[in-house]
This record gives sequence, C-alpha cells and structure tokens, in this order.
Amino acid sequence: MIFLTRSIEKTANIAGGYTVGNLVIDPSGVFIQVENGELVPVTGKVEVKNGDIWEALTVADFNDETPEGWPLNAGLDARMM
Repeated sequence: MIFLTRSIEKTANIAGGYTVGNLVIDPSGVFIQVENGELVPVTGKVEVKNGDIWEALTVADFNDETPEGWPLNAGLDARMM
C-alpha cells in the first residue's frame, strides 16, 4: 500500500510541475537525480520529504553535514519547482 501511495504522490508532483527524484550533493554541485539516472542541477525552490510533509531547503541546508562529515540531506526524496 505504501508503494501505491508514493507512486500517486510522485505522479501528482510531476503533474503539478515539479521535478522529482533524490537529492544529490557533491563537490561539483547540488542536483536532483531523476528516475532515468540523469542529474538535473538545482535551480529553483527545493523541498525534501520529512515524514509526511515537504520541507523547503535553503542554500545553507545544502552545506549541513552529519557528525561523520557526510551531506545531511543527500539521498532524500526531493522535488524542485
């Protein structure tokens, strides 16, 4: 059931004009990795999924790191308008 819910939500986001995928943060920049593997550079408002809600990220959030030094928000479900 969760898979179906996520699929419907993804379809609704795409229909709403969002680019959807996973957030990729590396030294060369910040990207959204879409379903076909392409990296789309972040150019607009970016939100990541936190539980059941979407939270907007700021430029400073892209630089947040875990205690081990990894990008904190990398790999999360993301959408960009």
